[in-house]
Amino acid sequence: MHTYDAAATRAAADRFAGLYRDVFTAPPWNEDEARVEEFRARLRQDAARPGFRAVVAEVDGRWAGFTTAWPTRRPFPAGRAYGAVRDRLGPGRTDELLVGALEIDEVAVSPAVQGRGVGGRLLEATLATVPDRRAWLLTWTTSAQAIGFYRRHGWQPAHPIPDTADEVVVFLSPA
Repeated sequence: MHTYDAAATRAAADRFAGLYRDVFTAPPWNEDEARVEEFRARLRQDAARPGFRAVVAEVDGRWAGFTTAWPTRRPFPAGRAYGAVRDRLGPGRTDELLVGALEIDEVAVSPAVQGRGVGGRLLEATLATVPDRRAWLLTWTTSAQAIGFYRRHGWQPAHPIPDTADEVVVFLSPA
């Protein structure tokens, strides 16, 4: 595992975007090339956030996965999926549970190595960068696989998981 700071992440933006493409243009996400380019631009902006870090996993000398993360600051952000998170948890719980915790924005594991423990090791290495190990992330009901993965690794949903498609699910790190 290698931890990248903002400068190293920006320098490797093409590698991050390439792995993002491999992961998120496949089912169940089915993102298109425009979304990959949005990720590349977003990554450069996210790298400027205070406390930003990325963790990269390699298998046989090749990038196999990554996470990106930063501490969630007060006031709780707007834009992106933040509104859906606030709607799901309510403003009071959002601030109580998420502000000050590490926000893991992306978890990407190459389809070629999924099921080999790379994702679990990435999450653990990312949590190891946080003294109190307090973190959160979100996924969508679109991927039962992602929900199952987080649960198997001890992450707990911060709310009942909706049984409808395309709804946000907020997970809290293991205690």
